[in-house]
Amino acid sequence: MSSEDRQKPEGWMAIGTPDRQTVTADWMPIEAPAIDGVQIKEIRSVATSTGYLTEIFRKEWGLDTLPVGQVFQRTLYPGSVTGWHAHAATQDRLFCCTGSIRISLYDGRKASLSFGAVWHKIVGPLRPAVVVIPPGVWHGIAALGPETALLLNLVDKAYAFEDPDHWRLPPDTDLIPYKLV
Repeated sequence: MSSEDRQKPEGWMAIGTPDRQTVTADWMPIEAPAIDGVQIKEIRSVATSTGYLTEIFRKEWGLDTLPVGQVFQRTLYPGSVTGWHAHAATQDRLFCCTGSIRISLYDGRKASLSFGAVWHKIVGPLRPAVVVIPPGVWHGIAALGPETALLLNLVDKAYAFEDPDHWRLPPDTDLIPYKLV
């Protein structure tokens, strides 16, 4: 039964908006991200006798076919927000190991089917996922919660020191219809 077909519970003074299904019973997302080319894979951690093991990326998941050219980590202090940034040629693959972050995306590619779309995903160790962000999609990160967040990025092309593939906008730019701050 869809949320639109559900009746207001008898005796309630307000209707509100009922939740819609977002995942299957196996915790697989119902809907693809709203931005063309963005891939997400929610990952299950495996309990071991000493803690948990969490895979971050496997080529057989089929998220993309590009190589991993560099892996780096970034820490984000509680409450910190990055500016918006995009790449002309590099593909990001983001995974939050510690803490919790909100990844916000904006499709600035004029030729894209989802041009102008905004999409968000909250990820961290309690809800592990890898988010694949193609070139031309603007993205920004907000650290949520009281602890420092640790973010891994498995890019397809290593950072070029002489000619960085980074384009930046401030977190509160008027060029993107969402303020990161």
